[in-house]
Amino acid sequence: MIRPLPLLLGAAIGLVACAAAARAAAPADTAAGFATRTVDLPSPGAMFSGSGAETLNRDCTMCHSAGFIDRQPPLPAATWRAEVTKMKAIFGAPYAEADIPAIVDALVARQQAAK
Repeated sequence: MIRPLPLLLGAAIGLVACAAAARAAAPADTAAGFATRTVDLPSPGAMFSGSGAETLNRDCTMCHSAGFIDRQPPLPAATWRAEVTKMKAIFGAPYAEADIPAIVDALVARQQAAK
């Protein structure tokens, strides 16, 4: 007859021993078994220049490339305001609510200058 208690106790001791061995083999600079790595990120690419560039580079290019923004269809200020507000409210864009009018003005001016 197989006695389950000693069998379970032996399995538990084996698991504890395996976990201890794995932890001892892990590098000292890890947390939960994940090693720290250094990654070189590519440059962000082209930035805006000209009127409104400072605002757009600060508030938009952290998520969008300048090229992506420039390829948007011509939109009226009300639509840009809705988009920029959505970026803040829904997606958590880190610009201040007070910056939204300046961002909208810069986007509209940029599209008007491109015509």
